[in-house]
Amino acid sequence: MNERTESAHVALLEAIVEALDLPLPSIAEADERLYYGLLERRVLAVRITLQANRTVSRDPRLAADAIRTRTAEEPVTYTPYEFDKDGEDR
Repeated sequence: MNERTESAHVALLEAIVEALDLPLPSIAEADERLYYGLLERRVLAVRITLQANRTVSRDPRLAADAIRTRTAEEPVTYTPYEFDKDGEDR
């Protein structure tokens, strides 16, 4: 694997991690529902993007861009869980 191909695959992996690394929701039931709904939609978008990329273009840069675009279209809309400065629950 050459350096350019390697950097494209690293970008793809970073895009996947960014899409799925959501902040934990507050303990409110509505926030938990929004969190799981968003996580489910993002997982589905990543899966579909990877499947399409594997069968159509096989270009990891295109897949990374598509995942980042979808992630930007589905921002976090719930209240994230907050920890106090000592790392304890708030």
